[in-house]
Amino acid sequence: MRFALRAAAAAKLEDGWLYLPCDENPSLDSACLLVVSDSDDDPQAIASEHGFPSEGLDTPTIEDTVNAARQFQDSPSDELMLESFIYYWRFDAWLPEPGAPEPAPWEGAKLKWDREFLDSLGAERPTEPCHAEGCPRGAIHHSVLCRIHHFEMIRKEPCPFLE
Repeated sequence: MRFALRAAAAAKLEDGWLYLPCDENPSLDSACLLVVSDSDDDPQAIASEHGFPSEGLDTPTIEDTVNAARQFQDSPSDELMLESFIYYWRFDAWLPEPGAPEPAPWEGAKLKWDREFLDSLGAERPTEPCHAEGCPRGAIHHSVLCRIHHFEMIRKEPCPFLE
C-alpha cells in the first residue's frame, strides 16, 4: 500500500484499479494489487483470482486522495496519504481534516441540518397568526407562516419535529 500511495503522489501509478485482500482498513504495509486497465478482462475477476477480492479505488481517485492530503501537508506523510485514501474509500468523501471522526450517517446528519434550519427561522409572533389553514401558531418574522409550515414550504417535506 505504501508503494502505491507514493507512486500516486509522484503521478507514476499506472492506470487501473487497486484491490485489497479484505474490507478492513489497510495499513501502510498491507498487500494490495493494482489491476492495470489495458485489457478487456474483468479486473474484479483478476483481482479475486489472486486473493484480492475487495475493490479499492481507481488510479485517478487515489491520486485525488493524495492531493486532498496535500491541503494539510505540502509533502504529505505516508500515514496522512493512507488516512485520506481510507476516508475516501470508506465514506466516498474527502478527508475534512487529519484525525477526523467518521461522518454521521446520512439520516442523523439530515436531522441535524433540519433542526439547525428550523432553529434559524427564529421565534413565532403570537400577534401575527400563521396563514396555513387551521394553524393556531404565530407567523415567524418575514413570513406569513409559522416555523413548521415555513419549514415545510421551503424544504418541500414534512417537518420532522413536533413543537
